[in-house]
Amino acid sequence: MPMPKRKPYYNPTSTMQELLTAVCEFYGEPVDDRKEDDPDHVSLHDVAEEFNITVMKARKLLITGGRYSTSLSRKVQELHAQGLTVAQITEKTGLKRSSVNSYLPYTNIVYNLPDISIKAERQKQYRVRKRNNARTDAEKEEKLWQELTYLQGCLFTTSKGLDFTYRIRGGEMFGDRKEKSITKATVMKAYGKVIELDGVVKGPKVLGTFGASYLYPIFVKMGLIKTAGA
Repeated sequence: MPMPKRKPYYNPTSTMQELLTAVCEFYGEPVDDRKEDDPDHVSLHDVAEEFNITVMKARKLLITGGRYSTSLSRKVQELHAQGLTVAQITEKTGLKRSSVNSYLPYTNIVYNLPDISIKAERQKQYRVRKRNNARTDAEKEEKLWQELTYLQGCLFTTSKGLDFTYRIRGGEMFGDRKEKSITKATVMKAYGKVIELDGVVKGPKVLGTFGASYLYPIFVKMGLIKTAGA
């Protein structure tokens, strides 16, 4: 009589499929070194850290999902398509066997590239939060205006449920729902309040500045203000 399976409902193929989908969604826009480089794109190390996997496994998953392409990955795949074994590719390229394998897609997973346009803004906000977390408070204050400039055009929602966007012109922020601009000095004052409260700000009024109803949701999306469940 055969021994019962320890995990009778475990399906390695579907589990890998779920991981592949999650990794690709987290990575966002495909990377191809034949196109213009985006210095703010989520990196392989970001993926590895997020999913607690190795960088090589992250790369293999992203290659399988059509999200990652470099001259080296294309060369390895071309040699493999010509019929060369992993050992032969290792000898020809000087790469280690594990590296060669990481540049080849999984063959037991069929993956359809989903529409990623709706995820672009989420990835953009993730990159801003990651950079902010790596800085000291002084560095954050110096870079805050640059980050706000980077996020201009994204969609935000006030605490009253009103959608809005904004544009930066010189030292002023212009919201599409407000005629009067929010000055850079006002933004820094509101940010100083956030730092003072260690990110625990219970509503726009606590910021105590003009345009707080706009600054509050922006700071929330940037990860500067802590909200319930965050």
